[in-house]
Amino acid sequence: MAKPLSYTLILAFLLAVIVFPVDAKPDTTIVVTTLSVLQDYVQQIGREHVTVTSLISGLENGHSYALKPSDILAVRQAHMFVTIGAGLEVWAKQLVESAQNSTLEVVVTSKGISLLRNTGSIHTKGGKHTFGNPHIWLDPENAKSMIRQITTRLIKLDRANRRDYLANQAEYLRELDTLQADIKRRVKKLPDRRFISHHPAWPYFARRFGFKIVGNIVEHSGAEPSAKHLSALVQQIKKTGIKVIVSEPQLNQKIPRILSDETGARVVTLTAMPGALPGTNTYTSMLRFNVSTLLETLSP
Repeated sequence: MAKPLSYTLILAFLLAVIVFPVDAKPDTTIVVTTLSVLQDYVQQIGREHVTVTSLISGLENGHSYALKPSDILAVRQAHMFVTIGAGLEVWAKQLVESAQNSTLEVVVTSKGISLLRNTGSIHTKGGKHTFGNPHIWLDPENAKSMIRQITTRLIKLDRANRRDYLANQAEYLRELDTLQADIKRRVKKLPDRRFISHHPAWPYFARRFGFKIVGNIVEHSGAEPSAKHLSALVQQIKKTGIKVIVSEPQLNQKIPRILSDETGARVVTLTAMPGALPGTNTYTSMLRFNVSTLLETLSP
């Protein structure tokens, strides 16, 4: 008959699990990101040299995310923690403090990026971004800056694989440049590039690719639109002939459907996060999906 495990062996196993994440590959840099888009950036640059996980998969609300004990443990085990910043993850500071990881490399990828402060996209504590609109990654030029910051920090932690990180970065940046050029070429053919946005996530995307956001259903996160605001949107859509309302999978679809019924405008679902919709598992596939969906809907 097999003997039961001794208390010492059980304790040793538990300590090993706490110190070394079960799913971590040996001799890799352990990275935790707040959002799935950052996870993809890290994976594209780090490849086999990193073990990377994201706290938010794409369908949760990044503004009001509720921390779990497992999040604290993950950051305590990590070598690097990557955030957007710009007031998006208001809970990130508390997470880092709770993790008590004195060697943790914290990367705030919005550093050095000029934030848009257009009406309807400035948020307060309850979801309003007092820093400016934080959805910076939806402009690939901003993404390139974020990727360079991630590469620099990976090299700082793991100089032995510096050449791989730089080569992977160069390849990925070329891919983004090619994708941008292709998107601009396709969008340029559209005579009407206007849409109504459910949530103000799209100003950077619209500015980069030549779309025009005529209005937002929700003017800031966590607030319901007033009847007066919705009535004004209905009149605006009817008067200007707007054909498209852009929603997102994590948002309540009731109000966009009501506006669609009132005006005849078509509701389409885009995503600001990789993995939130089928066929959007990476940043580049997400951009392609969003653009293709808009082109199909806006085309005459």
